[in-house]
Amino acid sequence: MKRTLTAWATALTLTAGLALAALPAYALQGGTATSNFAVVGEIGGTSGVLIADNWVLTAAHVAKGVSTGATTFSSSLGTSVISQVVLFSNEAFPANDIALVRLLTSISGEHAVLNDTAIQNSQVSTLGPLTAASAQNQQPRGYASTTAIAATTTDDVDTGSHTVNWLITQGATVQGGDSGSGLFLGQVSDSSGAVLLGIASALITFDDGSPSLSGYVQVSAYKSWIDSTLSTYGGQQVTWVSAVAEPSLPALIIAGGLIAAVMARRGQRVTR
Repeated sequence: MKRTLTAWATALTLTAGLALAALPAYALQGGTATSNFAVVGEIGGTSGVLIADNWVLTAAHVAKGVSTGATTFSSSLGTSVISQVVLFSNEAFPANDIALVRLLTSISGEHAVLNDTAIQNSQVSTLGPLTAASAQNQQPRGYASTTAIAATTTDDVDTGSHTVNWLITQGATVQGGDSGSGLFLGQVSDSSGAVLLGIASALITFDDGSPSLSGYVQVSAYKSWIDSTLSTYGGQQVTWVSAVAEPSLPALIIAGGLIAAVMARRGQRVTR
């Protein structure tokens, strides 16, 4: 059964894997308004996460809509005009949906701490509760508890296998404006010290009425690119930590069953 992928302005057809689609315009499902999560900010009508004084991490499909010299990044830490967009090479939604945007003026203070260890599917069940945080929809920001149910590196479409490096979560489903927002380790209510696992990329829905899922690009998969980009343009550095424990045998069995169940579904649609 074929599934359709709707991008910003492009329609593709998926024949295997997870289907993607553009995010509808309503709030982070189950989100609660908060003044915390200072590192999460607004980029136009979408979101991004501050990782260094002059750098914000977001989804590539968000960054493509940025007008350099005009679009701003804004959080409770401050506001700055975006002066440069750096897309990951071979980016083409859904593949490698990650980008860095450079700020014209520094925003100092709190910065996100990034997970440097790729989370494997066998480790997903060991993560426990996670927190999705967006700069949109709830005011001034919104956050909600969610759970990772699978991890996948690739998604197959008619044009071939695409590298996505997703953590797939259920609950607190991403919606319009949440693209580029953050997925944090643990059940937290503040971004201070919280570990950033992923950047919101896609909403995954099912024709059979199964609960919608969210796809987050794992930041750990792009560690070398993030470090080299910041080094090339100004020499700033990101704080990385290892936040993933080795799974037990029962966890391996459970995780394997979860990904099998997800991949077996049919009639999936993915939007960003």
